[in-house]
Amino acid sequence: KDGGELTGFDRATGEVIWKTKRPKTPNYASPMIFTLNGQDQIVLPGCEMIAGYHPETGEMLWSSPVTTQETVGSAVTDGSRIYASGGWPKNETACILADGSGELVWRNSIRTYAPSMLVTGGYVYTMTDKGIAYCWDAETGKTMWREKLGGDFSASLVLVGDHLYTSSEQGKTIIFKASPDAFELVAENKLGDEIWATPVICGEKIYLRVAHHEDDGRREMLYCIGS
Repeated sequence: KDGGELTGFDRATGEVIWKTKRPKTPNYASPMIFTLNGQDQIVLPGCEMIAGYHPETGEMLWSSPVTTQETVGSAVTDGSRIYASGGWPKNETACILADGSGELVWRNSIRTYAPSMLVTGGYVYTMTDKGIAYCWDAETGKTMWREKLGGDFSASLVLVGDHLYTSSEQGKTIIFKASPDAFELVAENKLGDEIWATPVICGEKIYLRVAHHEDDGRREMLYCIGS
């Protein structure tokens, strides 16, 4: 709360190359590097704004006064627009133009706080902290469908083909279709008692970090699931 810094390091030596001050409000989102308008940019939501920075100098290229003070999930983009969501002191999901203007395109009062959203095929998909899945039109923000699945979620969505994967804090992994037509559940499976981390999918294998509650305490395991 005393203020933070966005910092660039030389990845070979660890030398600090630049530092850029951030506002004196808490913020938890990870910076992402996107190529927008033909230029690599660090995009970071939170502190009541979404901002773009030059990766080599840390110079702020643009900012837009949207989202909330505290955000946790990373921003996502389809190349034309940037999407971010926050949850304190208000709930907000916002879409801005990715042309450097920061112009607001649409916003709603839905909170996806810890997980990151996902945009594909002209639609934005999210699983909120409280277990409600949404599909929005990426251009207009129109709600295509909403489905309450229950549970609490910190893991982000992962896209494989036309399937979206996510895991609940209660240990249930849910797979549903990336389709704007309707919510279509593909499968759900429970493993252990807790899952907080995002599933990692590589080739034909799924990797899940899972916690079990046992008589002698809590035990964490890494599972690899495949044929």
